[in-house]
Amino acid sequence: MTPRKLRLITALSFILLFSAAFYLLLFNPLWDYDFWWHIATGKYIMTEGHLPQSDPFSYTSTMEVNNNAFPERENFLLKQYWLAQVIYYLVFETFGAGGIIFVRSLLLFLAAVTIFWALKRAGVKSYLTFIFIFLLSMSSFRAIGERPVLFSMLFTAMTLFLLEEFRERKGRSLFFLVPIMLIWANMHGGFVLGVIIISVYMFSEALKSWLNESIFENRDRIIFFTVTILAILVTYLNPTNWEAFSIALHPQYDIFVKGIQEYESPFREYRDKVGSLNYSYLFLAALFPVVLMVRNRKIDLAHFILLSGFFVMSLTAVRFVFFYAIVASMLLGIQFNYAIHELLEVRLNRETYREVEIGFAVAMLVSALLFMAGVVRGKPSFDIAHRSSVPEKAVDFIEKNNLQGNMFNDHGYGGYLAWRLYPKKTFIDTRSLNITVMHEYGWVATAVTKVEGIRTKNEQTPLWEAILRHYKINYIFLATSTTYGSVMPVVLELTAGDEWVPIYMDTLSIIFIKDKYENREIIAKFRIDDSFVYDALIYKYASDTMANDVNPRHLMSLGSIFSKMGRYEDAAKAYRHAAQRWTEPDLLNKIKELDQMLEKQNAAGRKTSAEKKADRKTDNR
Repeated sequence: MTPRKLRLITALSFILLFSAAFYLLLFNPLWDYDFWWHIATGKYIMTEGHLPQSDPFSYTSTMEVNNNAFPERENFLLKQYWLAQVIYYLVFETFGAGGIIFVRSLLLFLAAVTIFWALKRAGVKSYLTFIFIFLLSMSSFRAIGERPVLFSMLFTAMTLFLLEEFRERKGRSLFFLVPIMLIWANMHGGFVLGVIIISVYMFSEALKSWLNESIFENRDRIIFFTVTILAILVTYLNPTNWEAFSIALHPQYDIFVKGIQEYESPFREYRDKVGSLNYSYLFLAALFPVVLMVRNRKIDLAHFILLSGFFVMSLTAVRFVFFYAIVASMLLGIQFNYAIHELLEVRLNRETYREVEIGFAVAMLVSALLFMAGVVRGKPSFDIAHRSSVPEKAVDFIEKNNLQGNMFNDHGYGGYLAWRLYPKKTFIDTRSLNITVMHEYGWVATAVTKVEGIRTKNEQTPLWEAILRHYKINYIFLATSTTYGSVMPVVLELTAGDEWVPIYMDTLSIIFIKDKYENREIIAKFRIDDSFVYDALIYKYASDTMANDVNPRHLMSLGSIFSKMGRYEDAAKAYRHAAQRWTEPDLLNKIKELDQMLEKQNAAGRKTSAEKKADRKTDNR
């Protein structure tokens, strides 16, 4: 095969790979819960002409009784993302959901292209570059939330590229690092990662200079440290200055992310039967110790520190998996290229190595063709996620019927409600600005009856009911399922009780309104029978159970629903089936309690039958 044909095959392979990857990124609809409060804030900034000084969307966070214990975090969340929020808002207003989906895909695509260009500039073999870009592309499909963090992903790749480029070529491109860091600091708190990456390269170069191992001339060294220091300093020029460092690094804020999926280990999702393993990430993670063994002490210090740091971060939280994929794709690619040169290229004669390259080129083309063939069967989505995370019809119902008074709303739906209903205010959204409100939401959602140390006016009133009365809630807007696939206990309590009436329900949402005189007309018009709510929930979770044979929470939810209905035998069956998927202590205790209760009922039934039989004998006599 001639060199020209080899280059054509290689080029075609990458064109197919990037085309298929970008096309596949368009498949997911606009789904992220956080997106909506981001564009709601962007709209607020554009219409009001200034950044919000207090929360404009929630009535609970601004109440005097809910004095915020973490005002600096609230200030950070209100102002840090302003530039990205304005961009997202303008794109959505102009092009709709399709525009946001395109921007989302473009940002991830550009991150992959940046890594590709960095590997090419570093002289990494085409087949190695193909492997790492493919792994990075596959990892990106797990990072498709429409949030400002997408800009952090792109800027992480660009920062790495500029630093590596200067180390290798001493060009002027390093000067772009300053405006990138300035823009980054006004879009997302992830600029902290950029500062860390720059600091690692600075430390590595300073140590090399001290050991007289630096490849920089004095002029290059002056340029490098001047630009990198300036790049770090300009990050202070944002509405919250350097609050991002304390928010990201201080453990006192951990309470806000506890239980949130993206802050859980990627392995915990698999262990808890919530999500599948990210095999592209696992492969990249496995390659790190391999490169340490192969390269041993030859690995660059900055590369080692960054790979180690991002590797550990990715093990602790899902949100860092793609950041590790970015760093690993570039740095492991460079290090493996050195290893391939040492292990193969210098040991094989030129003709043999040429045959190896041809074999890899053919494999690349075949892989790219198969990838493209699998992708083109699908169809891009340019709409919002009506069926999974965006309660559009339920909010239409609220608007059309002009529901009044304070609402208690689902945590995940708060952002969409802020976008659709402002200036009507919500109870909470995924920003979780106020720790008091965050706790109260959790207590209501899980129908907690009592918490040690917290007293209510009437000790006989369950805590969750007392909270609803405290905030004078008139209607309740909840999801029919949590993100983990469970029914909220409060949904069952509200359905079973007499104080609240269901007036709307679809596959995503359910709305209850307080049973009082002021609501008599809407109740008369839209009242839903409790039995319908139960039947709809049973149908939903039975369908979810059949669609997902791993997650036990659908079956556990069926057990809870049947228990609330008094169908204890069905509840026990559902729990037993769930236990076949997950042997969790609380689940096993529920099964034990139900079995004991059913045994008592059966014993009572047998006793009653015996007594009736004895009575009949007496009558016959």
